[in-house]
Amino acid sequence: MKDYCFQILIVFFSCCPLFGQEMGISGKIVDADTNSPLPNTEIFLQNHQNIQTMTKADGTFIIKNVEFPLGEQILVVSKEGYYTKNLPIVVEAGKIIDLKVIGLEIDFSDQAQIATIVLSDMQLDKDIGGADNIAGLLQASKDVFLNAAAYDFSATFFRPRGLESENGKVLINGIIMNELYDGGPEWSTWGGLNDAQRNRVFSMGLSPNESNFGGLAGSTNIIMRASKYREGGKISYAAANRSYRGRVSASYNSGVLKNGWAYSVLFTRRYGEEGFRDGTLYDANSFFAAVEKQLGENNSLNFMAYYVPYRRGKASANTQEVYDLKGTKYNSYWGYQGGEIRNSRIKRFNEPVVMLNHYWDISEKTRLNTNLAYKFGESGSSRLGYDDAPNPDPAYYRKLPSYALAQDPPNLALAYENYSNFVNDGQIDWKQLYRTNLAFDGPARY
Repeated sequence: MKDYCFQILIVFFSCCPLFGQEMGISGKIVDADTNSPLPNTEIFLQNHQNIQTMTKADGTFIIKNVEFPLGEQILVVSKEGYYTKNLPIVVEAGKIIDLKVIGLEIDFSDQAQIATIVLSDMQLDKDIGGADNIAGLLQASKDVFLNAAAYDFSATFFRPRGLESENGKVLINGIIMNELYDGGPEWSTWGGLNDAQRNRVFSMGLSPNESNFGGLAGSTNIIMRASKYREGGKISYAAANRSYRGRVSASYNSGVLKNGWAYSVLFTRRYGEEGFRDGTLYDANSFFAAVEKQLGENNSLNFMAYYVPYRRGKASANTQEVYDLKGTKYNSYWGYQGGEIRNSRIKRFNEPVVMLNHYWDISEKTRLNTNLAYKFGESGSSRLGYDDAPNPDPAYYRKLPSYALAQDPPNLALAYENYSNFVNDGQIDWKQLYRTNLAFDGPARY
């Protein structure tokens, strides 16, 4: 009888660990291209869709406290706009399966063809400039054709569906950054921050996303949270011959530390006495810093600031006659003063931005994002005015040979004089400008 009871106790205690062991599946879903987390991704077992869950805001998921079928199974990872992944797994009693990080590839066939930001000639003249547009334009779409077209030819030449830039929305951490006075995004206000703006979510047309209801040309939310950057540092140098000659950049991201803090810093300098066009100086610095504190499993507070002061000389728009006489690098906006090049059209920008964001995941289906941003500073551009005085632009049509040749009869002497003056000089005469101002009877407006 004692032997029989002893055998029963051995069987009972040997079975107890089977009931006490925990089973589950966990992992993190990210964008394979940007490494940014993918929330609201559906996770379920094939042929067992009652065993399912959705990823959280940080892309993580866990399935537990359910009865798992043992043996070989297929875990399905599905999200709209991405290719579905079928992952083979082996479910064993008492084993937790940690799938680590799973990357999803974008399904380009699901991307609409309206994601290019279009800039008008007026916007280019007042703010960015043609060469800077090619170097600094941030593409919203990940479509292969639009990316190639924007880099090689500049998005200025493309107007998908006839939509202008003000028809698309650009957000940073959920706050709309389109300018109030014209409705379009002013990309140069965050120029040089490329490494800090790689995490972005794009929605097509008026389809809603986590931050807003979209725009006719789509909407892009740029995520600049300290906790969303991959841990590590980067130092880079680039040389160019377009709008600037050199670019130095350094950044460091801490990742989420054990105490729940995360921080990220970035500095970029772009410089050049001249770009591809003559007299186009470039002097720009870019600063970015973000710090975030995890207040709990579902709460975090992020403070972010960026400051992009710059000074840039503009380039003139030329006719074919001007190009034929002076070449493609010619710029009529500058002249020598005291032996140094002085550009008459200088764009200056000095507008820091600070931002405070609170993120609260109330439940799997409810999230609250509270944002506060403040932008201050000043910006402006210079140019020459002339009113009752002669037009000081050396490429003014009356100063070109074609004007004299178009007279009836053609004024050959004047044509030769205009040709000689333009080919041998063709730049602003700053001394003459000052002499004209002194002789002008009225307020000088140069």
